[in-house]
Amino acid sequence: VLKDKKSLLLIDVKCQGCFNITTVFSHSQTVVVCGNCQTVLCQPTGGRARLTEGCSFRKKGD
Repeated sequence: VLKDKKSLLLIDVKCQGCFNITTVFSHSQTVVVCGNCQTVLCQPTGGRARLTEGCSFRKKGD
């Protein structure tokens, strides 16, 4: 089943620990950790990835 392209996004997630920005796929199926300090940024849910509490994000531009 193909998803609507608008629901599939790349997002920039700012680490709450070191403020490093990591680009994450909105429907990531793996745990994503900060490349700088190894803090967990998001976890898979079977749909959209769930961001760790305290992390800020923004949609990547087209």
